[in-house]
Amino acid sequence: MMRSAVLAVRHYHRQPHGGGPDWWVWSLKRPGVLNTESTEVRLDDPAELEMLHALPRRIAELRSSRAGHAAIEEAVRARGEWIARTGLSRMTEHLKALGPVVVHLQLPTELRDFEALPWEMALVDGVPLVQHGVMFVRGVLDSGSGTGRAADPRHLPSHLRMLALFSLPQTTTPVDLGAHRADLRARLLDLSAGGRDSGTPLELRTRQFGVSRDTLRSMLREPAGWDVIHIVAHGLPGGLCLERRDGTTDRVSTRDLVELLGQGRRRTRLVFLSACWSGGQEPDPSDAVDEEPAPERASALTSLASAVAEELECAVVAMRFPVGNDFARIFAVRLYTHLFRSSHTLPQALRNTLAETLADPELPERRYPLLCAATPMLYGAAALTQSLPDRPMGSVPPRGPRSNGVGALPDRPRSFVGRLREMMRLSSALAPESGVRGAVVHGVTGMGATTCAALLAHDHREAFDVIVWHPRPASPEAIVPSIGDPFADLLRRIVVQVPELARALGELPWPECIGRAAALRLLLVLDAADRAVGQDPRFADLVERFAEEDGPGRILLTSRAELPALASFLPRTELPPLDDAEMWQILRTLPRLAALSRVRRTSVTAARVVRRAAGRPGRLLDAERRARTVEALEEWLRDQ
Repeated sequence: MMRSAVLAVRHYHRQPHGGGPDWWVWSLKRPGVLNTESTEVRLDDPAELEMLHALPRRIAELRSSRAGHAAIEEAVRARGEWIARTGLSRMTEHLKALGPVVVHLQLPTELRDFEALPWEMALVDGVPLVQHGVMFVRGVLDSGSGTGRAADPRHLPSHLRMLALFSLPQTTTPVDLGAHRADLRARLLDLSAGGRDSGTPLELRTRQFGVSRDTLRSMLREPAGWDVIHIVAHGLPGGLCLERRDGTTDRVSTRDLVELLGQGRRRTRLVFLSACWSGGQEPDPSDAVDEEPAPERASALTSLASAVAEELECAVVAMRFPVGNDFARIFAVRLYTHLFRSSHTLPQALRNTLAETLADPELPERRYPLLCAATPMLYGAAALTQSLPDRPMGSVPPRGPRSNGVGALPDRPRSFVGRLREMMRLSSALAPESGVRGAVVHGVTGMGATTCAALLAHDHREAFDVIVWHPRPASPEAIVPSIGDPFADLLRRIVVQVPELARALGELPWPECIGRAAALRLLLVLDAADRAVGQDPRFADLVERFAEEDGPGRILLTSRAELPALASFLPRTELPPLDDAEMWQILRTLPRLAALSRVRRTSVTAARVVRRAAGRPGRLLDAERRARTVEALEEWLRDQ
């Protein structure tokens, strides 16, 4: 565990009429030393401090004007030099000499806005304090509030529970979080038990589409609670973006988000806010929030991260400045690796993660080393010593009960790449107040319509009381013909999930029962609807009846064709071929093909597989099944 010190402001003077401070005294309490060291700071011009407060706004201006990384780095460097020379003064050298050290920043209430200022950016020998191992922890007032203890670990599950949310509302410039989610999920599962004696038992839930206030509220009400809540979202001054009930952007204020997350108070150990500006104070002028102006100044100065740490009494990781998607993904994976596998405390994990990320030659953020170093932040008294796991762990996490009303869904896709705009349209159609009754997703064989539908069904579980998945009927060319009546089997599936329809089905014609089902919070998924309709025209009647009814029910059809004659008012979404980069991204998640791609002798074969797959992810999965030997894969290539 890293040693710790306390850096506090004990005395200060504010300018009259609500002005900022022009004089203060830093007090440093070293570990294991009774005496404290003090340093006085006097400002010749109080506007110097305002320039430090304005740094986030200046960075936002430079980004919007596309000034380039050199201009951004110069702005950060200038402020880092001022902090070392004036803002911290002689305290800069004292802190550098202590590194590696966790510095608990304590501030009086009137100087609460000091907590989000980038003190760790002070330059010593051209390198910021944070790279000398000085890790600041913020978010605890001088009065000691917010130091409450979490629930007794002895009363918690013998495994970690983690909720990872990837909010993706409709915007004009959406960011594809599919690869982010797939990579983080895969790496987290690898860090869990997964066959390793040193693995951390982890129950992981991820959600990418349909992340609304209602979804979040429902998931946070689960009795078992969550140890870790990981949120990837577009950050705004004083809040972040979730989805509305119609799929559009919902700007959630700090106050509202804290109220939502407050259900995890004394249960949640760590909240990771992977969102731009989540740790800072200054608003981004290019994306201002419609909030009260001057009267809200005091609450705006308390950052989102600080408010969450104080309300939940937990540790919070947040981002002071904007972050790229690749940086956020790789940074999170490395941080959880240090926490789960190396048993580091949170400050240790953050220090090591930052060092590795700054040295990564493939990350574009290497062009912004000063900005990058000052971006991640730690909040909350719990962050000083937080480690995960923080209690005795069992060997295997339990699977847990199936969510209410969820039928035999296919497994959640382990990796999902691309399809951003298509998935956003489909997700919006399933939203409770979308104004449409469902959607049709179609594409030629191997395009992944079934995979899209499975991910949507999993991600919209909280929006429906019942989800009925009807699997694709057997092909007419199948060697073993289908046994029984597929249409009757679908009706049985609905009755099993909605028992109150059982009696009605015996007394009323089935179209009337389907009408009643459509009035419920039910999602009906027909996989390979084109095949089902071709084999039994009653499926077409069922789709038309379900889609015509008013109510919260939704229907989702997968097909190889557009189905123009079937419920023509349902929106259609066609899946185009994926590009080569996306196909390679999928290939690298497939064990056999990935192994071939890493060996020079067989990498040519892997490249041929990508070309023959022609943008169809299903073909890659088929090639993976045939890739037990290179010879078998060559045979697959000849068959295409």
